[in-house]
Amino acid sequence: MARPNPGASVDDILSRQGPPNARTSMGSETLEGLTTEGSTPVQAAVVVGDLRMSSLLLKEAVRPSLFARYLVGFTEAVHGLANDFGGWFDKFTGDGFIAFWLYRSEDEVIASVPGFCQAILPTAESLVMNLKKNSRNFPVGVGLSIGIDSGPCELVRVGDSVTLLGSPIVGATRMVSGAHAGQALVNVGLGAAFETHRESLEAIGAQLERRVIATKEYPLGQEAYELEFATTSKRTREPTPSSAE
Repeated sequence: MARPNPGASVDDILSRQGPPNARTSMGSETLEGLTTEGSTPVQAAVVVGDLRMSSLLLKEAVRPSLFARYLVGFTEAVHGLANDFGGWFDKFTGDGFIAFWLYRSEDEVIASVPGFCQAILPTAESLVMNLKKNSRNFPVGVGLSIGIDSGPCELVRVGDSVTLLGSPIVGATRMVSGAHAGQALVNVGLGAAFETHRESLEAIGAQLERRVIATKEYPLGQEAYELEFATTSKRTREPTPSSAE
């Protein structure tokens, strides 16, 4: 494992990438591991977002530069919302994002991740409306799909940032690959935990339904949970950058 870059302190990294209470919420062992070893084991919930039909939208963009600025604005909104809900923005993937939440109990995941998903979906709808105005042709099925998973991971310091490694990233990516635009799918392990907290989900207008979905690894289908929202979050963010015309 490469040693951490001494030019950036852990405090600097946390203030840029994590939520406002990142240092106090991580715990001394996690901070010590990042500082001295450059990595540390954690429990994390991972949310992967993917903008469906993005390659066609870029192809059909009237102004590619405006397409890019809208995506930058959306990425900034995702980063802000992840922090608002106590999470970390990991990376922009070109047509989506990876965000994660460090936790000690699954109650912390229930209290944060569904609310983030509820807020990010209408933010993505605003992005889609802006992209539509910039398109020569607009295909059916454009929108944000979401995949969610959780479990043991390694939090790794890379230069002046941190990233996450572990099977939940694979699980969340698998879920997002089986989700259509506007749909949030939860891997069955975390979904079972969600199911025991239905009252907490219903309190924010969320419903949970068990599904069978086809994925790349399991083309005949695998079990998952769909997280649906009957109400819109009040904690959304505008994805349009101020520089967009």
